[in-house]
Amino acid sequence: MDEGSIEKCQKDTSQSITINCDNTNTISVSKNLVMHSKTKHIPIKYHFLHEQVVEHNIKLEYVNIKGEIAYIFTKTLPREAFEYLHQNMGVISIASH
Repeated sequence: MDEGSIEKCQKDTSQSITINCDNTNTISVSKNLVMHSKTKHIPIKYHFLHEQVVEHNIKLEYVNIKGEIAYIFTKTLPREAFEYLHQNMGVISIASH
């Protein structure tokens, strides 16, 4: 493998990785880890996320529950929500009606 191939595999670290999250409290705590009654018992392993946000390696962005496509796999949804997410996944039906 030549040097050019290795360079193509390396990640551009100048930009942060965006993680979509539907929990505004998680986003708030990741930005400002204030030790109060709700956050004082967070296990140490979760402080890693806060450190990465502070170092601008990770960016948490709020995503509305309605737009969270992964919920089609993880949640029990009403029919209209399921159809909305199914349509936004780009899945097409090949079955004849």
